[in-house]
Amino acid sequence: MIRRTLSVLLCPALLGMMACSQPTDDAAETAADRVFLNGQIYTVDESRSWAEAVAIDNGKIVYVGDNAGAARRIDKNTEVTDLRRQMMLPGFHDSHIHIMIGVLADQECSLLRLETTEDVAARLKQCTSLSGIGDDGWILGGGWGEWLWPEANPQKGLLDAFFPHRPVYLESSFGHAAWVNSKAMQLVGLDADTANPPAGVIEHDPETGEPSGTLRESAMLLVKNHVPPMTLEQRTDRVRAGMALAHSVGITAVIEPGLDGELIAPIVNLADAGELDMRVLASLSPINWQPATFDKGVFEFLEGREQWRRSNLDVDSVKIYMDGVIEYGTSPLLEPYEDEAYGSGDYFYTQDDVDEYMARFDAMGLQVHVHAIGDAAIRRALDGFEAMRLANGMSDNRHQIVHLQLIHEDDRPRFGELNVAAVFQSLWAYPDPAAIELDIPMLGEERTWQMYPIGSVQKAGGRIVGGSDYFVTDLNPLHAIEVAITRQDPYTNAGLVLNAQESVDLETMIDAYTINGAYQMGLENVQGSIEVGKRADLVVLDRNLFELQAAEINEAKVIMTLFEGRTVYE
Repeated sequence: MIRRTLSVLLCPALLGMMACSQPTDDAAETAADRVFLNGQIYTVDESRSWAEAVAIDNGKIVYVGDNAGAARRIDKNTEVTDLRRQMMLPGFHDSHIHIMIGVLADQECSLLRLETTEDVAARLKQCTSLSGIGDDGWILGGGWGEWLWPEANPQKGLLDAFFPHRPVYLESSFGHAAWVNSKAMQLVGLDADTANPPAGVIEHDPETGEPSGTLRESAMLLVKNHVPPMTLEQRTDRVRAGMALAHSVGITAVIEPGLDGELIAPIVNLADAGELDMRVLASLSPINWQPATFDKGVFEFLEGREQWRRSNLDVDSVKIYMDGVIEYGTSPLLEPYEDEAYGSGDYFYTQDDVDEYMARFDAMGLQVHVHAIGDAAIRRALDGFEAMRLANGMSDNRHQIVHLQLIHEDDRPRFGELNVAAVFQSLWAYPDPAAIELDIPMLGEERTWQMYPIGSVQKAGGRIVGGSDYFVTDLNPLHAIEVAITRQDPYTNAGLVLNAQESVDLETMIDAYTINGAYQMGLENVQGSIEVGKRADLVVLDRNLFELQAAEINEAKVIMTLFEGRTVYE
């Protein structure tokens, strides 16, 4: 890519087909700050049209069309970029991501993307050099893969070997379990007599009866609530790092779930400093993930959300956990688990409670952002949305259900009927190690091969929206887009295919990560497509996705990301 600041008098060298003439006074009045030429620009407008040039002024798009038209927006102060036939798209939207709070700090132990238990042990050894957090030098971090241990149950002994005198708390890649050592349990008083909290599981050694070191769901809080808090400055640095990571893969807008007053503070801090180069819809969650009664205090918390609203930061969303995860047996199913020890799983809420909470949240003007994985929990959520619609009518609060691992075929048309978005983590829609090692034993072959029915929901009229659930998995939208099309391992382009009939096309997935994501944030009139008057949040790729084989999509690279017309990654 070549970028120059130049007068159109220089256009023979760079502008090719453009008309070469000195701008008139009228043209100078309409000159743009930046002009991009010779691109393959997929606008995602209503007709899904293409263009070759875009002009930007004062952070907004002022021209979309051909090179000749763009020439009239150039004067001696315009920054001109020759895209050299590279692809430009609207900036990507990730509608379920933990990027504002989920990036590990330098003093945390990252176990992300490790492929064997030997790799984990090697990384733990490296982490012994970390200074840790708080007076006791807590070792924090996470990202360990559940499939690496039988029944997703790592033992405290490995942690004790490396950290005999320092407490350790490491969350799993799914975010629904924690791995802790003996010192951590000693400090918080967790022992063989500690009872499971509501909707939580303390795993035990079958021989000794002692806690094994794995805590699931709300049991994580038994230790997490004692972890020394990070400073606001440290948490603000995390947000900065998260934004930089998001920009590197073309993401300019996010829905960030699970935020309470403490977790949203660093985002507000950056917004007040004029450094929040990201559109953020904070999906508030004052009770975190565990089931609880939505009492008066919860509703007062949500009614006070205006205190956090800022430019680029919206707060009109609330997250509810409808279940845990299938891999731990904490997600209720319509038919029992293959592993009879789990039965059909336990519901987090009664249907009456779900109906009441959703109707109240909707009446408060909140988007209801539901975590639901198993088919029974998804049905309960959809029944709640149906009751909400009957109580309140068809509001415009842009409700959504995320994850959607196993959806009963009878419920797939209900997303369109109820106007509830289906936010899939489509990078999961191939036979990865978790599916083979954990899901098949829990669900059996037949139900495993029905997972993530993206195509069925789309064909039935549902709105398909993209989200990564980072840090659970990679946040690069190109990986997720490829898998939604191929249903196969995007890294090897080989192996089994998961439910090929649920494949969708490239247009659908670009929509999912652009205009549909903007719609979920209530911003489709100001972003999500490349049209005059919209914000200049854009991404440039090194090749045209429509000219690639499906298995090549994730080989494309982000060359540049723009936010309000400014380069935030290159």
